[in-house]
Amino acid sequence: MDKQEKRPNDDWLDEILGKRNVARELTADELAVAADGLAHPDEVDLERIVQETMAENWGEEEDSQIPGQQTFEQMNGQDDDCSEEQPAPKKKKKSGYRLFGITHLLSTFIWIGVILFIGVSLGRLAWVCAADLLALGKEPKAVTISVAEGEDISVVSNKLKTAGLIEYPSLFETFAEITGKGQHLLVGNITFDENIVYDYNALINALSYRGSALVTVDVVIPEGYNCAQIFELLEEKGVCSVASLEKAAMTTEFENYWWFKGVSRDHKYCLEGFLFPDTYEFYINDKADRVLTKFLDTFDMRFSQRMIDKYVALNNRYSSSFSVYDVIKMASIIEKETANADESYTIASVFYNRLTNPAKFAPYLNSDATILYATDFRNKGELVTKEQINKSPYNTYTYTGLPPTPISNPGLDSLDAALEPADTGNKQYFYFVYDKSIGAHRFSESLKEHQSWIDKLGLE
Repeated sequence: MDKQEKRPNDDWLDEILGKRNVARELTADELAVAADGLAHPDEVDLERIVQETMAENWGEEEDSQIPGQQTFEQMNGQDDDCSEEQPAPKKKKKSGYRLFGITHLLSTFIWIGVILFIGVSLGRLAWVCAADLLALGKEPKAVTISVAEGEDISVVSNKLKTAGLIEYPSLFETFAEITGKGQHLLVGNITFDENIVYDYNALINALSYRGSALVTVDVVIPEGYNCAQIFELLEEKGVCSVASLEKAAMTTEFENYWWFKGVSRDHKYCLEGFLFPDTYEFYINDKADRVLTKFLDTFDMRFSQRMIDKYVALNNRYSSSFSVYDVIKMASIIEKETANADESYTIASVFYNRLTNPAKFAPYLNSDATILYATDFRNKGELVTKEQINKSPYNTYTYTGLPPTPISNPGLDSLDAALEPADTGNKQYFYFVYDKSIGAHRFSESLKEHQSWIDKLGLE
C-alpha cells in the first residue's frame, strides 16, 4: 500500500478534532501523526507524539515553559471562533545575569573579599589597641620622664611613646580623658619601676596625684645635706618635684613653731637647717607643703626640752644672746667641717672661741664651707669672680659673725655639739687643720702652732 492510501481521511480528523475541541484547521501535531502513517492512533500514542513534537520545537516559542508542565489540551485549547492567525511576537534579547553566571560569581567573590578584609583589619586594630592598653607582651623597664610645668597629656603621651612605654599616644590621651586623670598631672621627674609592667591604668596613676596618693616610699636624708640636695633626692624618689618644693618653702603658711620666728621666707632655700636628717616614709607624688611640714614636725620633736635646757646654758656660758636660729647656723657649719662625730664638740668650741674672744681673735669664722655653700648651691652661677665672692655675706673671711642662713641640715650630733661645745680646760683652741693620716683634725691655740702643723702635713 502506498503512502497516499495511508493518509487519514477527513472523517477521522473530524472525529479527533471533535473529541479534543480543537479548531478544524490541521495543526503541526496532526500533520506529524499523519506523517507517521497512524490512521487511528489511540489517545496514549497521540499524546506521546504531541509531547515529542512540543519538545523539539521548545526553543522556538516566545513564552517557553518547562517540558511536562503543559498538557496537550492546554496547548490546543484555543477558541474555535478565532479564525485569523495572530502574528508571532518578536523575540526579545535576554538581559541580566544568571544565578551562576561568571560575572555574578566574580562580583560575589569581590564583596566577600572586601568584607573579610574589613573584618580582619578591624579585628587586628582592636587587638593591637587592647595589647597596648593592657601592656600585653611588654617587658618591664626602668624609665624616667620629665614633666614640665604646664605640659598637658598630649605632650606627656608622646614622651611615654618615646620612652617605649606605649605605642599609641592618641589612645592613651583618650584613656586619660575617660578616667578623668589627665587634668591632674604631676610636675618633675617621674620614675617607673623596672620590676613593674605598666598598663594604661598604672601609667596614668603614676602620672597623676589621684592615682598614686597611697603608694609610699622610704627616703633616707643624710646628715649635712642642704635643701638643694634634699629637694633633688625627693624628686628622684618620686615624692615631689624640685619646683613644687621650692615654691612651697616660700609660700606655705606653716604652723607657728616657736623656734621658727625671725626666719626670712624670701628664698627657695629658706628652710635650710630645719629639714631634719632622718628616715622618712613619704607618699609617692605627695603634696610639697605636706612633705615640708613633716620635716618641720620632726625637727620640732627632736629639738626636745633637753636641747632647750642646753640652749639656755650655752648663752649663760658665753654671756651671749644666741638665738635658736644662730645655734642651727653654727650646727650646720660644724656638720660640714667635722670629720667624725667625736671631734664635733671640739670644733664647736673653736668657732665659739673665735666669736666670743675678739681680743685674741678677730670675730671671723674663717670657714671654707660657708663659701662653698654660696658658690655651689645658694648662689650657684652668680658668684663667679673673686670680687663677687669677697662681697658675699657667706664669705666668713671677709664678713664677721655667722652667715645669713644655715649652710646645711645638721644631724643630732652636730646640734648637740653646737649647744654644748667641748670644755678644753686650760687650752683654748682657735685653729684646726685636717690630717689625712689620722682621719681627724689637729687643733692649735696659736697661729704659729697652726702654721707648724700645716708645714708638717705638707699643706699650703
